[in-house]
Parts: sequence; structure tokens; C-alpha cells
Amino acid sequence: MIASRLGFAIIAALAVAAGRVGAVETDPGTPIDLAALSRLPGASPAPLLPCATIDAGGDAGPRFYLAPIVGSSWAALAADDDVIASRNLFTAGAAAGMALARPRGQVRLEFEGRYRDGFALQESSPDAFARLAIDQNWSALVNLWRDVSIGERFGVYAGGGIGAGGYSFDYTVVDRTSAIEILGANAIAQFAWQAGGGLLYAVSDRITLDLGYRFYGVGTGQSLLTLYSGGVPVDSGLVTTGFSASELLLAVRIYEPFRSWR
Repeated sequence: MIASRLGFAIIAALAVAAGRVGAVETDPGTPIDLAALSRLPGASPAPLLPCATIDAGGDAGPRFYLAPIVGSSWAALAADDDVIASRNLFTAGAAAGMALARPRGQVRLEFEGRYRDGFALQESSPDAFARLAIDQNWSALVNLWRDVSIGERFGVYAGGGIGAGGYSFDYTVVDRTSAIEILGANAIAQFAWQAGGGLLYAVSDRITLDLGYRFYGVGTGQSLLTLYSGGVPVDSGLVTTGFSASELLLAVRIYEPFRSWR
């Protein structure tokens, strides 16, 4: 008999801104005290160097950025909506996008690609062996994020993305006493999505730290399982698997990465 229930579990920077300060008259040759400008009536409290989380008032142009990503993915394996296993997996990848200044922050459109570790469930005895493995777990998403400033260097963001995701599925059951085997393997690729938010800290005008949460999910896929007796196929059936994960991610967002750092 073919087991019909197996599965595999779905899973600010705030805009660049320059503080606006009014011009002041000075005597020719007298140095201007830049720090004193922030203390003038009506002066902006923003720092003199534009930070990646300071409101630009919508005046700044689009900025390109790259962001390496690492984190933990608390993944679940499910079949027919029943979770049968969960694992904490390592995930890593990168994003490339454009940030457009908006009042009190910015809007970011980006492409993100990530990989997650595989995992396996295995049981064995002298008379039988069973193994279910998931590997080559990937995703490619287009995301839209909204960053909001909550200070000179701190911010928050929220948003999500859609795209594609997939993994390889491998299932093996061997009954040594009866020479019966159940085998199945498939590469699954389905619609994928994610939603989440996080906290931001601008290290400088070109580097922002991003600590965020994502819920990630992949559409269910079907794989064919075949029953063998004495090496001869005698029956077959489909198993439906799905994958989801709650993820904690750390990214380092680097604006204008190909510009000189001098």
C-alpha cells in the first residue's frame, strides 16, 4: 500500500536624507560652525551626513543597492494540511533593488534569491527502511517594501513579495522480508510568496543593517510513488507535499556599491 499522507512545510531603511538648513550670513573668511546650524531656530535635527534612514522628503533620486542575507528558517513538512515534521534550517542569499525616497522614508522594489538547507526523515530496523528527503530548496521573489523613519538612524519596514520556489523530493520505503519497495522522486517548482517586516539601523549614508521576519510559503506539489514487488512495478499513486517557514533574517544593505568608497 502506498502511504498517501506525506508532506513538506510551507513557509527602514528609511530614505536617504539630508538635513535641510538655511543659509546664514558670516563675515568673509570666518569659518562656519556647522554643528551650530542644528541649534538655530527651525533647523532640522538630521545629521549633516545623510543617513540611509533619514527622511529625504521625497527629493532624493532612486538609489541602487545590494544586500547579502543570512538567517534561520523554521520549516515545516506537511501532507494534506497535516504537519509531520519541522526543522530549523540555515538560509542564505542576496537581494538587489532600487530605493525611491518618500516622505518619512522610502519605497524599495527588489529581486531576492535564497537557498535553504535540505533535511531528511529516516527510520530503519533489521527488516525495513524508510526515508523522506527534501533538498535543493530555493526561492526567487520580487519584493516591495515600505521603510518608515522613527529617528535619525532607526526605522521599521513592512511588505512582501511573490515569485517561484521549489525543492527536490525523494521517498524510499524498503521491506526486506517481503521484497517490497515504494520509491518516488520529483523536482517540485511552484508559486511562492512571503510577507514580513523588520527593524533598520543606518550605519552610514550607504550601509544599513536590516533585521527582519518573513513568513514564506510554496504552493503544494504532487509526486508519483511507485510500489515494486520483487523489482516489478505493481501499483502507483500520488503524494501531495507543501512547504512553509517562519524565518529570521539579517541583511546588510549596501547603497551604490560600485561607487568609490573614498
